[in-house]
Amino acid sequence: MSAYVEIPRPHESAPGRFTAELAFPVQSKRRAQQHHDIAWALADVHGLEMSTPYKVNPRWSVYEERWGNGERHGWQDMRRLRVDGPAHALARYLVALERVLGEVEAMVTRAVRVFGAWKRSVAAEPFLEYEDASTMRTRARVFRADALRALAQHLGARTRPVGERDSSRPLWEQYGAVAEDVWADAGGVDLERADDSAVNAHMVRMVPAVVVEAERLAVLEAARVEKERQETERVELFRQVDAACAREADEVDAERYALDGQGALFAVLEVSPDRRRYAPAA
Repeated sequence: MSAYVEIPRPHESAPGRFTAELAFPVQSKRRAQQHHDIAWALADVHGLEMSTPYKVNPRWSVYEERWGNGERHGWQDMRRLRVDGPAHALARYLVALERVLGEVEAMVTRAVRVFGAWKRSVAAEPFLEYEDASTMRTRARVFRADALRALAQHLGARTRPVGERDSSRPLWEQYGAVAEDVWADAGGVDLERADDSAVNAHMVRMVPAVVVEAERLAVLEAARVEKERQETERVELFRQVDAACAREADEVDAERYALDGQGALFAVLEVSPDRRRYAPAA
């Protein structure tokens, strides 16, 4: 389970095609949009179709838009992404997405550590003369967001190498160069690798709901049939035991009557193949 993307169960939108509605739950809106951009670029690599859902503004009304506060009807919800495609391709994408987001976030953390080491170095002193702790916290936060955006652009191959770092400029202006260095040190990100067992797990989740319900009913029916079979076998076993006990009792009675010399006093009436009843002779 990834902390950067929520993946609900994909649903079948057309025969053989499935749709996943992704959500990016991080608190920062800018960071969530960057995760959205990474997921968008990765979907293009996997040959899937993607779209950003539309979010309606709950405060909108004709009055508010024209004569009130100018409220818009809605906008694209950058915290969500809809991805469509064949089942297996979509499953591989979902597995790769969780890994890629984790690896990119790890690279961003390394970039922030580079920034932290720089601001404690002698080379940073000329640029920190008019900075205090509050402004440096803001600088670090903005630097992290900018580095994440630069790494997201690396995934989409929309950027060119920005060159080496320039010691005459503060490092917070050179987030692209730092991101490029971190990317090169890590060897980039494999956009297509996906664990087969995880892919199969996602494939299982993609079974249409009607099939899942049919399988559940089939399991219940099989359990009912098996229960009836066991009950039938138990009743038959009890019948056989009862018949055996009755035969044994008849044999014991017949032996006792023969020993007592009273066998001629009773007529044997055939009731069933297994049980006999004796009655006084006429």
